[in-house]
Amino acid sequence: MYAQTTILLMFGLTLLLMAVRRLRVYQLKERHALVFVFLGLPFLILAVRRDALGWLGHFLGIQYQTVALLCLAAFLLLMVFELLTIVSLQDRRIATLAQIVGIMMEKHGMCDRPFSSPSDRTQQPEPMK
Repeated sequence: MYAQTTILLMFGLTLLLMAVRRLRVYQLKERHALVFVFLGLPFLILAVRRDALGWLGHFLGIQYQTVALLCLAAFLLLMVFELLTIVSLQDRRIATLAQIVGIMMEKHGMCDRPFSSPSDRTQQPEPMK
């Protein structure tokens, strides 16, 4: 019984400390650090109130194991959606940045193929040196 509390406390505190460390050392955005904080909070709550899942199961009329499985599944789905959102936003930012770099390279003549508009088709492009 005390082993469960110790494990839950250690896991929750490790996630919280890791969030603070990554925020300071790796300059992680606050939004992403909050994800780690919210990851650690359920473990800390369960360490303090070990009967919380049993109470919830009794209140809903569901077995303890089913409530634990549903909580774990909901927790994992929320984390997957949060991480996919972060990856999707970064992907859009990278695509925009690549387009801006391409436009700037075109303007400064740094590309292999110069931009050709309909009026430029009669002129031959100069080879790059």
